Amino acid sequence: MPSGFPIDPNTRLGVVTRDIGARHLVFDGSGPTADEYALNDLPSGDPERANRSGWNCDTHYEYESAPAVDFYIPDGTPIIATMDGTATLNVISTENDFERYGVDREPYLGNPDRSRAPYSPFPGPSSGLGVYVHLENTDYETEYGHFDISKTVNVVPASAFINGYLATSDYSVFAAVPEPRVITTVAQWYVHKGDIIGMSGDSGYSEGPHVHYTVAHLGGPLRCPTNEVGYTDRGWLFR
Repeated sequence: MPSGFPIDPNTRLGVVTRDIGARHLVFDGSGPTADEYALNDLPSGDPERANRSGWNCDTHYEYESAPAVDFYIPDGTPIIATMDGTATLNVISTENDFERYGVDREPYLGNPDRSRAPYSPFPGPSSGLGVYVHLENTDYETEYGHFDISKTVNVVPASAFINGYLATSDYSVFAAVPEPRVITTVAQWYVHKGDIIGMSGDSGYSEGPHVHYTVAHLGGPLRCPTNEVGYTDRGWLFR
């Protein structure tokens, strides 16, 4: 069963300044720990507080029609498996969608500015989770998104690479998103809860460096990892 955090719960998160129109994400040690944020802020019901260091389930549901949790973390932060199972490293794009399309990220930082943050911000296809790991076993599945491929390939076991890919392969070929969107699997291996499965980044539909984390019963709908009200089967981070 998935339990715990996809990062060290003592990690200090980035924090968004609250001046709408000039917000930016800072990693200066002033943000809450992941544990404090998930326990106190994400389920608070105050949208500014709940999204100051990521996106909570309510915001994900509004923008993506499914619950998830984000933690703003510096590029290269270790991402941790929250259960045993088979990990699959997938690549849609190694590039950031906002940068590729020249779209301003600022309206999406923290609690989105709804007057300037449309649900579909890009003129072409989004690469979603960018570089991500899908982890599943016989009962559950979890996903961890927006990895840095150049750092992640160095923590993937050499024997895990498939389809001709290696740690030394040229992944710059994944810098653009085709239409229709293609998901390419480059590695697959068995992991145990607590293993490092990748390194965080800013790939895909990412308004700032973060990890996107989801939990589901195998084949079922996504469940809320936090203790936010209004969701069934919630609170997976604290099990």
